[in-house]
Formats: sequence, C-alpha cells, structure tokens
Amino acid sequence: MRWTHILSALVFATISTIGLAAGPLFIDVDEANPPFMFAQGGKPEGIYPALLEAAFKHMAVPMEVHPRPWKKAIQDIDTGAAGVGGIYRNAEREKKYDYSEKIFVENLVVYFNKSTPLNFTRIDDLKGKRIGVIRGWSYGDDFDNARNAKALTVEEVDSDEMNFKKLDTGRLDAVVAINESGASLMHNYKNIGFSATALSQNPTYLALAKSTGQTALLKQFDQAISQMQKSGEFRKIVSGALK
Repeated sequence: MRWTHILSALVFATISTIGLAAGPLFIDVDEANPPFMFAQGGKPEGIYPALLEAAFKHMAVPMEVHPRPWKKAIQDIDTGAAGVGGIYRNAEREKKYDYSEKIFVENLVVYFNKSTPLNFTRIDDLKGKRIGVIRGWSYGDDFDNARNAKALTVEEVDSDEMNFKKLDTGRLDAVVAINESGASLMHNYKNIGFSATALSQNPTYLALAKSTGQTALLKQFDQAISQMQKSGEFRKIVSGALK
C-alpha cells in the first residue's frame, strides 16, 4: 500500500510538470497590440515577448513565445496548452489562472473623433456610444460588468488600427486602447483625440492555467523580473521596444 502511494505521488509530480518535461513551455501573446506585443514576419515582437524571453533565459528554462489572435490565446490557456503573457487579471480569470507578480502597468484611454469630442470621466459617459474594442480582451471589471449587462454598445475587431480607422471615418463614437498603442497610431489620424481621464490602469501579468500546477515556475519568473529591474536590464528592454 505504501508503494502505491509513493507511485501515485510520482505520477502526479510528473503530470504537474509535463509542460516543461515534454519540451519548451509555450507562452502566447497578442499578435496585434504594438508596441507591447505583436507579430512581425510571423515572429513575436514588442515589450512583453522581449521581457519574457530575457526572464526565461535568466531562469535557464526553455520557452517559446507565440503570437496569436487574442481569442486564440485565451483558448490556449483555458486548455492548458500555453501560458499567456501581458494578460490582465479580473474576477473570472482568477478562478482559472495562476499569476506572476505584475510585469507592467497599462493605462487604458478613451479616444474620440475631434468632430464629436467625448468628455469621458466615468463609465456612464460611454452609454449610448458605439465603442470599439479588441476581440477577446478584458478592459477591467467595471467596463466588463457594464458590457455584460448590455449597458454599453461594443463592436469588436482584431486590432487597435482597425478601430482607429472606423473612428476616423465616423463608424465609431469611441475607442478604448492602451495609451502607448493609441499614441503610436495618432500620428496617422490627425482627427482623433483622447480624454484626459483614463478608463483604468491595468497591471499585466504572466498567467498559467491552475490545472498545470506551475506556481513554483511563476515565483521563479518573479525573481528573474526583479533581478532585471534591479540591474537596469528591464528598463533598457522597455525603452528599446518603445523607440
């Protein structure tokens, strides 16, 4: 009986680390969210892929970053096929995923067409407006709850650039996008402005499905990110990606 228990424990330990034992750990990122994460020539580019690759190199853990449509990335983490980098936390996701410490903090900004300016200060200011978002994204609990309650009219596309084109031609009343992403697009759209009040400030994380049992790996990742911050490597990577 004792040997049966020992064998069971060994099998469980093997299953819980199968993502590493079977080969490199796969981590998905959004394929269309520059400058944070995007695909270029089929390869991952941006702040999060660079930070993830550097951290796992410090950890000496084999890992591959794969750019995906965001909806596909969420499907992958739900099945345990991959982790996700640059993801937000919300109440629903916390039930399913284990998280690292925060990697970065993104400011979500409300953009509008200057011909019909929008003075955004709270969620209620978006009611009755056609709002452009990216398919599969969470925009924080307040926005998500209002959206799920059908209090907001939301149109989904695959990238911020597609939303900005619709906003520029009057097919949307507002777009929600990360500050850095929106700022990089505004150079091409002179008729688009933004509200001074941010919709929310959202920390981003590395997340893995609870079913994979990789909390120890996430703590190791946290230590690597902390070391990179102390050495200045973290700031150098971020600055280089924003150029």
